[in-house]
Amino acid sequence: ERLVVLQVPASKEFSLQACIGDAVKMRQWVIDYLPNDSLSIDNAIILDNSRRWPLMIDPQGQANKWVKKMNGESLKVLRLNMNYVRELENAIQFGNPVILENIEETLDAIL
Repeated sequence: ERLVVLQVPASKEFSLQACIGDAVKMRQWVIDYLPNDSLSIDNAIILDNSRRWPLMIDPQGQANKWVKKMNGESLKVLRLNMNYVRELENAIQFGNPVILENIEETLDAIL
């Protein structure tokens, strides 16, 4: 109501997809196994527009599968129960994407 009084253009319903979404990217994400629901697509838009690394809590493994499909062979999958330090250093040095799987509530100090 206040926006109408101040004559600020606004829509009745907010949609992140309509605001900053790219239809071609969103379609490709769905092809790459991202679930085709508004929450998943909104989360992907936020992830795509963020400058820092995301923390994804993914009990069903849907985001994990999507990230692996999007990044292909360049993605390095690490688990904290393996010797991951050297692999992580190399990925950072060469700018390769990394996914840490199955982390616990506390992280190693090196991270």
